[in-house]
Amino acid sequence: MTVIDFPNASHRRGAPRHRAAYRSRTSACNEPNMQRLVFRSSHLIVESDEADLVRDVCFAVDRAQTKLKAIQRRLKGVQEQAAAQVKLLTAAETKLTAAIVAALLLTQGQR
Repeated sequence: MTVIDFPNASHRRGAPRHRAAYRSRTSACNEPNMQRLVFRSSHLIVESDEADLVRDVCFAVDRAQTKLKAIQRRLKGVQEQAAAQVKLLTAAETKLTAAIVAALLLTQGQR
């Protein structure tokens, strides 16, 4: 991995007063490391200690909110798929049960 340092990059990021305001909002949090710049997967969120998760969210609330919206969209999709599967399987169960009962009645009448 190559790191490029741009001269005067700090001047392009905003006035010092903005950075000071950011620091005051995040003063309860430690400085992030490079591993925390990518927000956690759903599996890691579930496995995380609450204090660690709060600390990581503190570094990137916007990323956490984006991740939450993605999880909510995925959850809605999974719920819709599950509902469709339940409807399909229930219909198949009903029809097959009726067919089995009809077949048993027909075969009993032939004996």
